[in-house]
Amino acid sequence: MFYLFSLFFFGVAPLLQSFDNSKFWYYRPLLEEEYFFMNILVIFIIIFYKIIYIFFRNAIRKPRIEKKLNSFRVPDKITFFNALILISLSSLAFFIVFASNNFNIFPMLVRGGELVADAMRDVEVDESPTKWLIVNNFVRPISIMCFLYYAVSKEKNKITFTILGLLALITCFPSAVPRFAAAAMYIPVILVLFSFVRKKNVFSLIFVGGLLFLFPFLNIFRNFGDENSEKFKLDFKMFTEAHFDSYQNFALLVSNDLITYGKQLLGVFLFWVPRSVWPEKPMGTGAFTAEKLNFFFSNVAANYFAEGYVNFGYVGIVIFLVFIAYQTALADKIYWEGERKVTGDFFSVLYTISLGFLFFILRGDMLSSVAYLFGFLFAAIFVYKITTFKIKN
Repeated sequence: MFYLFSLFFFGVAPLLQSFDNSKFWYYRPLLEEEYFFMNILVIFIIIFYKIIYIFFRNAIRKPRIEKKLNSFRVPDKITFFNALILISLSSLAFFIVFASNNFNIFPMLVRGGELVADAMRDVEVDESPTKWLIVNNFVRPISIMCFLYYAVSKEKNKITFTILGLLALITCFPSAVPRFAAAAMYIPVILVLFSFVRKKNVFSLIFVGGLLFLFPFLNIFRNFGDENSEKFKLDFKMFTEAHFDSYQNFALLVSNDLITYGKQLLGVFLFWVPRSVWPEKPMGTGAFTAEKLNFFFSNVAANYFAEGYVNFGYVGIVIFLVFIAYQTALADKIYWEGERKVTGDFFSVLYTISLGFLFFILRGDMLSSVAYLFGFLFAAIFVYKITTFKIKN
């Protein structure tokens, strides 16, 4: 996943942007020397990641955490009572999301645009951001976790499987969530349901196809119903547009020497603290970059390594590199060398979730992606604990 991200966001996108002399958010295009310096930095990042990853992959012999993860087993057969628990949890998640959308189904199917704005007109504009954080990052994923829990069991009832699948789909409809969040949600589903996808290079090819085809398609739903919204088209021009602004924003952070000495990272660690309690809570690094450089738009990307730089400069990039190399090496060591099987193994669900979110986190920014990741993990563990506890008792 690291190399797929690097290919598109550090390779294809900046190459085409340099030829097109692209600029984003009414800021100037990158200078030639900025491209040159950033390319040297990116090469260092990729090589250093590879070296550190291999070192950790070989150094980690028997991860202590593996024994604990081995306890994440799903029974071969889910009883009727426990299937009812899964359906109830998923239905409750659907109802809460439905209620949060003013009992209007349309915003649950389409992310944005004029039609969604009309449907949500009567919703209070000053609703608690914490409420939306909990609903979107924890409650919403519960439906997918219920489906995945049932999907990895050995014996499945087709009716229960279909009900859980439909509840998960309508609660977490791909066009109703941010595109990278949609990828993080549905990558685990694809990997769990289709064994051939887990074969060597198949997943990479499918992911590349999804990025080239589904990414521009899902973009339509950001402005659904607007006559001036983009139409679906498949071309490489999307790499020269603001969808792939991550490289340029990283370069501008470095060239303008924007460093907060850990302030942004503190905001990530304490993402769960409401701004009403902590008024000075740091904004996401993308918004921080937009504010400092006077972009006209604040919802911009700040990739994982830009996060490292904005916190601790070049030392921060190295620290962040070592951390992600260790985490990916550890997860891969446990999963691939432990000869784990998807059937009956809930850790496989957690692993596939981490794959989807790795791309999301690498693209950034960390404040939003980490909030999504922990919400998903808490939802997954919550579903597992509730259902497994009832099975044991």
